[in-house]
Amino acid sequence: MRFKHLAIWTLIVLGLGGGVYAKAEKRKLEQKLQALRARQTIDLVWGTSRWQIKTSDVGVEYDRRATLALDENRLTEKIASISAQIDIPAREPEVSIKSGKVGISLGENGQEVDERGLMQKIRQSLVKTVGEEIEIPVRQLLPKITPEQAELLRQRAEKLTGKSVVVKSDGDSWKIDSDQIVIWLEVGGWKRLEIEPWVATLAAGIDRLPQNAHFRYVNGRVEEFAPAKNGVVVKQGELVSLLVGYLVSLEKDEQKEIVVEIPTIAAEPAIKTGQVNTLGIKELIGRGQSNFAGSIANRIFNLKKAAGNMNGILVAPGETFSFNKYVGDISAAGGYRQAYVIKEGRTVLGDGGGICQVSTTLFRAILAAGLPIEERTAHAYRVHFYEEDSQPGFDATIFTPDVDLKFKNDTPAYILIQTIVDESKSKLVFELYGTSDGRKVEISKARVWDVTPPPPALYQDDPSLRSGQVRQVDWAAWGAKAAFDWKVTRGSEVLQQRTFYSVYRPWQAVYLRGTAR
Repeated sequence: MRFKHLAIWTLIVLGLGGGVYAKAEKRKLEQKLQALRARQTIDLVWGTSRWQIKTSDVGVEYDRRATLALDENRLTEKIASISAQIDIPAREPEVSIKSGKVGISLGENGQEVDERGLMQKIRQSLVKTVGEEIEIPVRQLLPKITPEQAELLRQRAEKLTGKSVVVKSDGDSWKIDSDQIVIWLEVGGWKRLEIEPWVATLAAGIDRLPQNAHFRYVNGRVEEFAPAKNGVVVKQGELVSLLVGYLVSLEKDEQKEIVVEIPTIAAEPAIKTGQVNTLGIKELIGRGQSNFAGSIANRIFNLKKAAGNMNGILVAPGETFSFNKYVGDISAAGGYRQAYVIKEGRTVLGDGGGICQVSTTLFRAILAAGLPIEERTAHAYRVHFYEEDSQPGFDATIFTPDVDLKFKNDTPAYILIQTIVDESKSKLVFELYGTSDGRKVEISKARVWDVTPPPPALYQDDPSLRSGQVRQVDWAAWGAKAAFDWKVTRGSEVLQQRTFYSVYRPWQAVYLRGTAR
């Protein structure tokens, strides 16, 4: 019995001791968690430079066991931002010819942050209760070209001094002199990756689209005419290979100049000159118009450019016309200017503002012509320009490359698209010419319902306007749902019957308020 009581007492004591131990460990863990969670920054140092990353910016968190979790993508972005301030690429030795003499510049060592190593050091630091500065690991980058290889490049450049390559196409020629040639030298060969952009720039000045025979049909007569012209496309990959081959020969041989014919592909026009009187362009089959009064200068410029791109297009029988195919690159590089557009719920300057008025006007002409409409999207908001001389719902937006306006030519003849921009009357007109097959078009009046008022006017600061100057760039529009019916018949046959629906969100008037002094 004595031993039994002793065993029970031992169990009780040990149990109490275990509980005390567990509580101590829990308190220790809580203290550690408190210290870890108190850290607000990750402190980095390299030389005399210092950076801080907020732990909240990279999603640093600890669970109840003090296990670290963080957003590695966000931390990688932060590290990359710091690396951009430290990294210096190694500079390779470069051969050049100046005043007929070959020279070679010495290469220089570079440096780059060991981002993987830094990530590991940050992880190790974040599980310590005491914050410490982390030394950013930076490794040295050496030039890939050795001094011996650089000397070989210099010797090759000596052989090329005074030599040249002439590329020719269709009576034009371009000379590549030795100053340029030696820049393309690399150890064991030639820098194709630097020759390729040179060829691309050359091709941009040579390539041309085929030109269809063109005419304007006014008052029953063709008053403008342009003959068809073949297009030309440079075969860039083939030209790069030719140049590399000829440069190898130029380096080995004694000849001073090599002439290279630029390889091209001829692209024939769809409409030849002899066809212009056999296309069936006889009469007006559809017309649409819109009003752009009150547009700023850049919006009118974009409108005219896009309309000009549509002017004179021929749509073959059975062909589906795509607005996005012909409108061109809607950017500054494509020749468009900045005008006000609705983007992410705000009126802002954006490339190509006003182009949707062109697609809207074409949509109205297609409706009038009774042609099958394969793709059309309404605007998200009512635009006052489109309702100046029309009803709600008769609009079509585009957004390259996804949102398009498409119609099919289901007539037996070609359709000629003509555009008229009358700035004196602020009118844009689309006219479709072809051969009437007797189809009739019925368009109902628009039905409008679920009308909602616009929000209060919005004022946006604009540093391009003088202080005190206010300019209205958007007009209040009521939200609504709209629909109209469209029916196309030929005799007793129904060719098209469709209801076009539009859902418009309410839109506030927007004013730009000048802040410039």
